[in-house]
Amino acid sequence: MSFIDLSYDHLFKSRKTLPWWPWIGRQFSVSPVKTMVVGESIYEWDSQSGDFARRYAQTTGLRITHENHALQFDRDSPYVRNIERAIFFTLKPKDEQKLNLWTSVVYHNLVLQALPSNDHRPSKRHYRDGWNEVLDLCDLLRVEQCLVYGLEAAKLEALKLVAAERNLTCVIRRVGTKVGRSHPRLGTVGNGNAQLKFLFVRHPSSFFSWRKWNPVLRDNLSLTFFA
Repeated sequence: MSFIDLSYDHLFKSRKTLPWWPWIGRQFSVSPVKTMVVGESIYEWDSQSGDFARRYAQTTGLRITHENHALQFDRDSPYVRNIERAIFFTLKPKDEQKLNLWTSVVYHNLVLQALPSNDHRPSKRHYRDGWNEVLDLCDLLRVEQCLVYGLEAAKLEALKLVAAERNLTCVIRRVGTKVGRSHPRLGTVGNGNAQLKFLFVRHPSSFFSWRKWNPVLRDNLSLTFFA
């Protein structure tokens, strides 16, 4: 059984700025609130065998990686497992819950160029190019809300800059109270007729308290349809 919906792929074929097509869950088209989960980067691995280069030379590269991590339910991949815990508020979400989550959303990475290692940080240009692509994809797919991994100031400022270049309003503000040393942000981008919501949270790959982040997600995004 396929987990992914390929019916949108014709929208991506002409996009030369989109090296890896987003993961689109098979239930996304009927989801009551169209949601995109925005990851950050991929890092080069296994450079000697050439497997990384071969995978990411294809438009399906990100999809393969996401399915390997998110849809293999017993795989210990913090960036998917921790966000599942925060959404469902349990240490061990059921496989059916995981399946429903990842087949109901779009998953896309903001940075569209592989970084040499996790010691390297994206540049301002990476973020600007990434936000341009995210906004285009949200328009194409009619996304209504985005859950964004990472609270870096450069990432937030790049979204504001890209929105301004497009003559869109962009407001990003702190919401709730701090979670550890991180303060969640809620952003809206729009043109007056439609508003796209962005919730920025700490990247769930490490030092992520799913218990403390659950209220932030619950209070600022529509999540009930994942249950």
